[in-house]
Amino acid sequence: MRTSRYVLTVDKNSDQILDQLNRLQEVRNSVSLLNRHSDTKHYVKCQGRWGRKNPNYNHRTIPFCPLADAVKWDVYIYEK
Repeated sequence: MRTSRYVLTVDKNSDQILDQLNRLQEVRNSVSLLNRHSDTKHYVKCQGRWGRKNPNYNHRTIPFCPLADAVKWDVYIYEK
């Protein structure tokens, strides 16, 4: 793991996509609850990854992409 802010990865092509999306919603709800009871505010960020053989890639130099084109989403929690 490269950063302590990483939470999970959502794979859009996975058989377990509904479970992964439910976990993402639980993370968002937890951060929302935390923000209500804390002076330090946090937010959830989803960053897309191209994945292998993605037809939308076009040999771009950046590793992250829009969520609509992404094969996987990496979920992080950051401090505001």
